[in-house]
Amino acid sequence: MKVGVANGIPLMCDKMCTDFQWQMQGLWFKADVLVIPLDSYDMVLGVQWLLPLGDIVWNFKELKMQFKVDDEVYQLKGSNTNKNTLCSMEIMNELLSDEHQLVQGQLFSLQMEGTEGLFQHKTIINDAGQQATIDILLDSFSDVFQVPSSLSPSRPYDHKILLKDESTVINLKSYRYQMAQKDVIEAMTKELLDTGVIRGSTSPFAAPVVLVKKKDGSWRMCIDYRRLNEATIKNSYPIPLIEELLDELGGASIFSKLDLRSGYHQIRMCPADVHKTTFRTHEGHFESLVMPFGLTNAPATFQALMNHTFKPLLRKSVLVFFDDILVFSKTLDQHLVHLKEVLELFRQNLLAEIIFKSYAKSNLLLIPQL
Repeated sequence: MKVGVANGIPLMCDKMCTDFQWQMQGLWFKADVLVIPLDSYDMVLGVQWLLPLGDIVWNFKELKMQFKVDDEVYQLKGSNTNKNTLCSMEIMNELLSDEHQLVQGQLFSLQMEGTEGLFQHKTIINDAGQQATIDILLDSFSDVFQVPSSLSPSRPYDHKILLKDESTVINLKSYRYQMAQKDVIEAMTKELLDTGVIRGSTSPFAAPVVLVKKKDGSWRMCIDYRRLNEATIKNSYPIPLIEELLDELGGASIFSKLDLRSGYHQIRMCPADVHKTTFRTHEGHFESLVMPFGLTNAPATFQALMNHTFKPLLRKSVLVFFDDILVFSKTLDQHLVHLKEVLELFRQNLLAEIIFKSYAKSNLLLIPQL
């Protein structure tokens, strides 16, 4: 059967666990639950769980709910910890070096205090002379900052989709869309066709298109590869831990951060697996010649390529976390050498469309989620 979830997309469900029991904030609950793919969520509690609780008093300001069980009042409290906390490099190092201090977090980005957004092709160093020196170096590598004019070449790290059973064919129907949304899908599909990223397909595979509204009101077109991912053999390539990466920065005073934009689209699909990427719109079937977003092993493939590309410099002057490349040095002279080495590797491996930022340590901030 199909189960409707919060984003409006129906999920397939063929399993139910009856009289499932779980504990939450010291209280035990029991209900029949449906087993569906929830990605990063362990459990979603809906109306079926709320109904047996009877009358509920809600306090959304304090994120509380009260209800009665056998004439006894119980209360559950919501979590309001999803806030970014600014933390300097010095404080973060102290936290990580204290074995008695538990630090749970995620490093989202590096940014200058008082600035927002990305600064393309610009440095953020207070000294004008230092900035000019770095700008001259960047200008000599202008090609790696440009949008690629053609598809990337095939490499040993072309993305593969290895199925648990290669006779499996994933073929799903399209989701229904209004006329205005169909216009959006047509425009985005045409853009991908024009750039050569996708082509028409006669593959028996088909995944549906999902439109996701962005903060600015525009749409992002995604492909729902969840069923294909379930049938795929998972790649166990190690993904680096943020804490371990931070340990490598001791003694560095100048940092440059390079973001490889559209990095997935700079990795080709293995020719034998192109047909498995096929997606369906109201206009027909299309398959991807580059690694699309949404495939279960795509992050592992991307990290493997980046580690291979920068292997000579890893942990010496470069840290890599997916499409974020951090170059670190003790002095400006060292940094110019390190930056040149990194940009040379981008050029040699035909990786392009980079966004560049540079920092002095005194202005470096980490933004963890504590």
